[in-house]
Amino acid sequence: MNRTFLAACGAAVLSVALVSAQDKPSGDSNNHGGDSNAAANTVTFTGCLNPGSNQDSYYLTSAKQKGVKSTDKSVKIVAANPKVKLEPFVTQEVEVTGTVDQAAAAATPNADGGSQVRTVTVTKVKYRSQYCG
Repeated sequence: MNRTFLAACGAAVLSVALVSAQDKPSGDSNNHGGDSNAAANTVTFTGCLNPGSNQDSYYLTSAKQKGVKSTDKSVKIVAANPKVKLEPFVTQEVEVTGTVDQAAAAATPNADGGSQVRTVTVTKVKYRSQYCG
C-alpha cells in the first residue's frame, strides 16, 4: 500500500514538473524574440547633423545607413530621451544609433517636397568629424 501511494505521489509531482517546464521555454522564447526584434530594428546612420525648423528638430544630411548600399538624402533625427544631447553635434559629422519610426516617415515630407523622410529615434550619438563633407 505504501509503495502504491508513493508511486502515485511521485507521478503527480513529475506531472506538475513537466507541465511547468513546458511553460518556461515558451515564455523565454517570447522574451528573446522581443529582444531580437528590438535589435533587428536598431539602425546606425552616419552623416552631417543639421538643425531643423524648430528647436528640437534635427536632420542628418548625406545620410548613409550602416550595412545598406542605398542612401537617404536626409533623415529626421529625434532624441529618444533628454540624456541624448544632439545640439553639441550640429554641423558636424556624426554616427547615430536608434530605431526607425515607419509611421512618422509617411507623415513627414522631405525638404525638397516630394519624397518621404524617415525618422530615427536616436539612443546614441557619436562624433566622427568636425567638418561635414
